Amino acid sequence: MKASPLSADTRTSPKFSARQRWAATDPLAGERRMLRRLGFNDALIESCEAAARRNGTTIEDELLAEGSVVQETYYRRLASYLGLPFTVAIDAEAVADRPKIDRLLAVPSGLRIEGGEGGATYAIIPRARDLADLHRRLSGRPAIRRAVVVTMPSTIRKTVWEVGAARRLAGTIHRLMIWEPRFSARIVFWGKQGFLLGGGVASFLAGLALFTAETLLLAHILFSALYALSLLIRLAAVRAGARPEPEATEAAVEGPVPVYTVLVALYREANMIPQLVEHMKKLNWPASRLDIKLVCEADDSATMAAIEAETLPAHFELVRVPPALPRTKPKALNYALSGARGTYLTIYDAEDRPHPDQLREAWQTFSRGPATLGCLQAPLVVGNIGQNWISALFACEYAGLFRGILPFLARHRFPLPLGGTSNHFRTEVLRRCRAWDPYNVAEDADLGLRLHRLGYHCGVIGRPTLEDAPETVRAWISQRSRWIKGWLQTLLVALREPSRLFSELGTLGALVFLANGAGVILSSLLHPLLFVALAMTIAAIIHPDYNPGPLHQMLSGLDLANILASYWVFLRLGLSRMEPDEARQMRADALYLPFYWLMLSAAAWKAFAELYHAPFLWRKTAHRPNAQRPG
Repeated sequence: MKASPLSADTRTSPKFSARQRWAATDPLAGERRMLRRLGFNDALIESCEAAARRNGTTIEDELLAEGSVVQETYYRRLASYLGLPFTVAIDAEAVADRPKIDRLLAVPSGLRIEGGEGGATYAIIPRARDLADLHRRLSGRPAIRRAVVVTMPSTIRKTVWEVGAARRLAGTIHRLMIWEPRFSARIVFWGKQGFLLGGGVASFLAGLALFTAETLLLAHILFSALYALSLLIRLAAVRAGARPEPEATEAAVEGPVPVYTVLVALYREANMIPQLVEHMKKLNWPASRLDIKLVCEADDSATMAAIEAETLPAHFELVRVPPALPRTKPKALNYALSGARGTYLTIYDAEDRPHPDQLREAWQTFSRGPATLGCLQAPLVVGNIGQNWISALFACEYAGLFRGILPFLARHRFPLPLGGTSNHFRTEVLRRCRAWDPYNVAEDADLGLRLHRLGYHCGVIGRPTLEDAPETVRAWISQRSRWIKGWLQTLLVALREPSRLFSELGTLGALVFLANGAGVILSSLLHPLLFVALAMTIAAIIHPDYNPGPLHQMLSGLDLANILASYWVFLRLGLSRMEPDEARQMRADALYLPFYWLMLSAAAWKAFAELYHAPFLWRKTAHRPNAQRPG
C-alpha cells in the first residue's frame, strides 16, 4: 500500500525540520495555527487547547462548547476564509431520505442537496484542522467550489430530523413489536390471558351466587395471605440496613471522559424550561462531551418557543417528535434515541434537579462494573417534603423505595423496577434491548425487567435527583394510577409465557419480581377490604350471640396484622433511609398514613378500570418551578 505523505518514515526524515516533525506528531498544532489566522485571541485558544488535551477533543470543540463563540458566527468565519457561501437553513424537501442518513444526527458532516437544472449542491461542515488543506483543494477547482456551501452541525441535524421523520416515527412505534412481540404491551391481553381472566371472574361470581359464605371465606383467606406475602420484600429491605454512602468521584477513572447523552422528554412544560436549563448547565461534565436533547411533541408550540427563547450552548438540541399515537413519554424518548451520540445515556424529567456529580458517579460505576451491568438507577428525593402531608408521605415512600428496596434488589441482582427518571444506560445495551416500549405507561419498570430477561442486570448509585411530589389528591391519584396501570401492563407482558419468565430470571428472581410487582398492586387494591373485614369482625364480636371459630379468629388477627404491618414497614423503611432533616419534617404527617393508603387503593382501582378502556392514556403531571413554591 502506498505510504502516506506523513508516514512514520517520512516524518523522521532529515529533510524535515524539528518544527515540522513536532507539528506532524501534535494533532492540535495545525488547528491552533489556523484559529490564530482566523482571528481568535491567544488566551482563548490556549484555554481551549488545555481543555481539549484534558478531554480528548479538539480546540474547535472546546471553543464552541465554551460559550463565548456563537456557532453561526464561527462557521460564517470559516466560510469566509474558504470563499464559500454560508447557509443557516436547508430545505428538507430537497434532501433525499437515503439509507444510513441518521448517522448524520450523531456525526454531522456533508449533506447532498438536490438541485434543479444546476445539479446538486453539497452542504459541508469544515473543520479548523482541515481548513488549510480544503482551501488548497478548492482553489484550483472552480466547478466544485460553485457546488459547495458551508453550514453548521445544528442545521444538518435539523434537516435530517425532518427528512427521516415519517420513517423514524414508524420505527419508533413498531420496533419492539416487530422484534419481539412477547415484550410489547401493544396488545393488552393475549388470548390465553383474556380467557383465564374471564374464566376466573365468572367462577368467582358463580361461587358467590351458589356458595356465598364459602366463596367469601376462601377469598378472604387467599387475599389475606397474598397481602401478607407482598410485605416480604419490604421486610427484607428493612433488615438489609441503611444504604451505603456514595463513593468518591475524584480521579477514580483515568483518561478523557466519553460523550454522555441526556434525554429530557417535555410536554406542556414551557414554565419549567429556565429551571431545567439552569440545572443541566450545572452537570459536572465537560460541555464538549455532553449531548443534551430536549425532546418535544411537534405540536407543543409553547414549550418549543420557551426553549428557543433561551440562549443555549451548542451541546443542547431541540428534537421535535411528530404527533402520533400513542402520545407517551417512551415514544418520545425512542424517537430521540435515533440521534444519541453518547456512549452512555441518561433521562431526566422537566422538574429534575440532579446532583452535579451524578454523571461522573454513573460513568465510574460502569467503568468498574461488568459488561452485563446495563443500567444504573440514581435515587429520587422529594424536594417539597414540607409542603403538605401528601408530599411528606410521598417523600417517605420514595426514600423507602430508592434508598431501601432498590439497593436491596440490586445487591442480589434481582429485577429492578426502574424509576421514570435518572436511569443511566450503556447506550449500546439500550439499543440492543430495543429501548422503551411506547405502549407501556410505566416504561421504566418494563425496561428494567426486560434488561434482566435479556441477560443484563441493573445497579444503583448514590448521588440523588431532586424532584417534586404532587401536592393535591387529584394530581397524586392521576400520577399514581398511571404508574399502577403500567405495572399491570408489565405483569401481563411478563406472564404471557410464565415458564419462559422463570427460565430467564431464575425461580427466585421470578418470584421476587412477582411478589414485588403483583404484591404492590394487590395490596393497593385490597387495602380497603381489610378495613371492611376487620369492621365486620368487630361488629360480630360486639353482637351478644357471636361465637367465632378459630379460623375466623385467625383471619381477624391476620387482617389487623396486615394493616399494622403495612403502616409499620412503610414508615420504618422510609424514615430509616431519610436524612435527619427530612425525617423531622414529615414525622407529624405519619398520622395521615391510613388516608394515604386509601388514596393508593383508589388509584389502583382507577388504573384497573383504565387498563380496559384507555390502556395507553398518559395522564401528565403538571409541574411548576421550585422557586415559585411558597415557604
